[in-house]
Formats: sequence, C-alpha cells, structure tokens
Amino acid sequence: MRTISKNKLIFFVGLLLSVPTAYFILISVLKYELGYDYLFDSIRPTLESWGIQESFGWNINLLILFGPVLALVLNILHILNIRFEFSKQKFDCQLSITKSWWNLAVVLLSGGVLFILSVYLFLENCNCHYE
Repeated sequence: MRTISKNKLIFFVGLLLSVPTAYFILISVLKYELGYDYLFDSIRPTLESWGIQESFGWNINLLILFGPVLALVLNILHILNIRFEFSKQKFDCQLSITKSWWNLAVVLLSGGVLFILSVYLFLENCNCHYE
C-alpha cells in the first residue's frame, strides 16, 4: 500500500485551497474585462445546483478569500526552516528553504493570487481622482 508523504499532502491541500480563487479570478477577468462569458456562464448551473444563486454566498466567498492565505501559510511553514542561536557575543538567525519545487509553486500561486486580490481591493476602494 502506498502512502502519501507529508510533502505531497501539504502540496495537494495548498493547491486545492488556491485553485478555486485563481479560477474565479480568471473567469471574472474573462467575463467582465474581456467580454468572454463562456467559462463564467458554464459554471453557473453547478453553483445553482449547490444552492448558490445570485451572489456566491459566504461558503464560497470564505474559500475564495481565505483559501490562498491558508495555502500560503501551510506551504511556507513546511519549506521554511528558521534556527536561532544565542551566545554572549552574538545572536544568530539562520533561514533556509527546503528545495521542494511543488510546495514553492503553491507558494508562488497563492502569493500571486493574494497580490491580485490586494491590488483589486486597493483599486476598488481608492478615492484617487485624477483630473
């Protein structure tokens, strides 16, 4: 019987938490900015069968907002190693990153998604009026 390593499990959990947000951003940009509503309209019957009507509801919104945050934290905690050493003369802190490319990919994906959401939040609520 094959078992899944902790490395792969954290990767899959992080991927499952980040992909819905990335997909939502992709289909929203395609529909509202570029005018291609095919992907957005194709997922609408699935969402309606889950009981999600006009607005997406708190269940999917929580996944979209906090899924990438949780994925980022899980994968960073897994790949980042911090070691402290104290002595009378000095204080040493050593940071090392485990070379786990799949977990690093999830960190980049969730970090990119969070960056896009942050820029959107700033631009949507900015009162910058240029004349």
